[in-house]
Amino acid sequence: MVSTKALLRRARESEGGEAYTSVAKGPGFRIGAGARVQPNRGSTVFVEVLLDPFPDRPRVVPGHLAQGGVVIEQLEARGYVVACDDDGTIACERTVAPQAVAGEIRALRRLIELNGPNHATDRAPPAP
Repeated sequence: MVSTKALLRRARESEGGEAYTSVAKGPGFRIGAGARVQPNRGSTVFVEVLLDPFPDRPRVVPGHLAQGGVVIEQLEARGYVVACDDDGTIACERTVAPQAVAGEIRALRRLIELNGPNHATDRAPPAP
């Protein structure tokens, strides 16, 4: 799965003090883990979920938006900070203890499986 030791080592060696790895990806979402090393502040490990509310661009699928709202509410309840990026994706991030990363990623996968875009009621038809 994710080696937090390797992430922390890569973050220490990187110019920007950060390392990231993607661990799961699907239509409308990506889950990843990362580490940050900041002088005088120590190091932190985080888990991130990126949500794309419009994975069927240019088509808008109302079910995706509704399901995305459910996922965001559940992420906020778990302590995630939610922000909208310039490209319209929604970034959700939470600092976790290094030993908690694997469990958090499993919980996120379940959350996405149960509530993510694949369960939207208004799916786009297959491309011709």
